[in-house]
Amino acid sequence: MSKTILSAVGLMGVIALGSPSQGEAKETLTFATYVSEVYSTSQADIWLMDEIEKRSNGEITFERYFSGSLLKAPDLFPGLSRGAVDIVAGVPSAYNRNDYPLSNVTLPFITEKSDAVTKAFGELYETNADLRNEYEGRNAKLLYTRGYAENSIWSRVPITKASDYKGLKIRAVLAIADVVEALGATTVAVPFPEAVEGMGRGVVDAMTAAPFDSAIKGGLSEVGKFGSDGGRMGVYAANMLAINLDRWNSLSPEDQKLITEVTAEAAARFDKMHAEEVKKAAEKLCATVASSDLKINLFTDEAAAEVREIAFKPITDAWIKWASEAVNVDAKQVLDDYISLIRKYEPESTYKTGFEVYTEECGS
Repeated sequence: MSKTILSAVGLMGVIALGSPSQGEAKETLTFATYVSEVYSTSQADIWLMDEIEKRSNGEITFERYFSGSLLKAPDLFPGLSRGAVDIVAGVPSAYNRNDYPLSNVTLPFITEKSDAVTKAFGELYETNADLRNEYEGRNAKLLYTRGYAENSIWSRVPITKASDYKGLKIRAVLAIADVVEALGATTVAVPFPEAVEGMGRGVVDAMTAAPFDSAIKGGLSEVGKFGSDGGRMGVYAANMLAINLDRWNSLSPEDQKLITEVTAEAAARFDKMHAEEVKKAAEKLCATVASSDLKINLFTDEAAAEVREIAFKPITDAWIKWASEAVNVDAKQVLDDYISLIRKYEPESTYKTGFEVYTEECGS
């Protein structure tokens, strides 16, 4: 056999050894979140990653890090930008507020429909260049949004009207903090777990900026003496699933198409899973109320309207001014577009708030 033939055979052998066999991963994506696996956002992410691995026949796989085991909440989006991780799930509006000011457009009092937020923010990202640049300018691409549950408040004293906030020391973050300050309370910005423990010891009078289902899972209904919708402040934040833009651009068109298709399905799946999680939380609250001294005081229509009358315009005006100056854009137009999309999707919403489910389940 000639040397040329031998060389060709040898080269073919090297290529064969170096080529991935069918089903062998050719793309491994690192995923990180600060949320544990038990929450609906993480359950949706697990489904999404499992589905992508299955539909790609194992050619795309994921290294998965939950509960802040790779990056803590404030480090997720900065880490994504610099390529320390490929995909993150987090809340940049809360932990990286100055870098993502327009993501704070999910202001209180706009809607109580979590599924409407999921759809509206996603469409806003696709149609508003300023919001899209907030992510892509930091080397990130938003895959999809998950609207959190509506806000709740848990306290050591009853809160049933606007004047009940005056003089209280309340743990609150984001625009919810602006709301309770407008109502006369003093805010304390501490991490969720510390606030739960602190309220039990009387360090704070109340804890809010707490989505209904997270509040129940986090034990607020067990340490608080009173629970309330706080004046129907609604959804005030959303969880974002995003991928490093450079990493996204490195993927083949086929892989991008697959991820896009599965992501679209995951959004609807999350809304269903989230509604189920809120229902379970409401059922747990029913049991807690039945077996303890916890009292639930929901605002009347008139009392809720008074809270909105006092707080909505000041926090909206303040956000528009801050966000416009922060990124030199017309933030009012971004807000108007977001509200318009919320109104578009609210009529088809199937979401019930936690306290609505609680009232139906408990007859309270």
